[in-house]
Amino acid sequence: MRFFYLLVFFALTLAITRAQAQGVLTFDTLEHDFGAMAEGETPTHTFVFTNTGDQPVRLAAVRPSCGCTTPEYTTDPVAPGTQGEIVVAYNSQGRPGDFRKSIAVEAEGAEPRLTTLRITGMVTPATIQNGVTQGGVQFDTESYAIEAVAPESEIAHTFKMQNTSTRPLRIEEVRTFVDGVSVTAPTTRPIFAGEVVNIEVLIPRAATVARPDGTFDVAIVLATTDELQPSKSLRVRGSLAPRETTAGTQ
Repeated sequence: MRFFYLLVFFALTLAITRAQAQGVLTFDTLEHDFGAMAEGETPTHTFVFTNTGDQPVRLAAVRPSCGCTTPEYTTDPVAPGTQGEIVVAYNSQGRPGDFRKSIAVEAEGAEPRLTTLRITGMVTPATIQNGVTQGGVQFDTESYAIEAVAPESEIAHTFKMQNTSTRPLRIEEVRTFVDGVSVTAPTTRPIFAGEVVNIEVLIPRAATVARPDGTFDVAIVLATTDELQPSKSLRVRGSLAPRETTAGTQ
């Protein structure tokens, strides 16, 4: 009977020991302040952690609170006494002002199972120097010219537009008056005061927009909520390269 109790005692001791054995995630820091950055920058920070427990741990998931934050992390099991890392990148394009984002870290076989990391900072709005003003916005240029374009060539240009007013505005509609032209602009969200956005123009085949004399002048009109000048005008101008002629033999 005494032997039976000893077996039970040792079994319970072993079970408790195994239950207590686990990995422990110890981060060097739980928060990082990027400080001030210019809009358009994508800074990164590496959060380093050490497994200070006695069992391997694995990061099961790393979930940022915003699509503007992108994590990359150690996916292999981290043995006791060794380190892993989580590299966090913040995309500041189109996000002027202060920010505070969180990253939820879920670990298997570790204590704590859930850890929250945070990044903070301040994005300084980008500015357009010596641009062209149209009401409450400024463009880097309002006309793009290109000459001697091969008829089958693609024409692509990006105009930069900054909201120089004190309130958000929207691009409600984009109009072109020539077939074969596509324009990509942020029409689904407000453009905040001071923010710089891209207006991307694509003509897949230059010959489709050319006149009989080989020149082209494509107008793009942006209908906006700008009270000073609701309609904005951009142009893509140029000419096709002369076609080569082949002399026949007589």
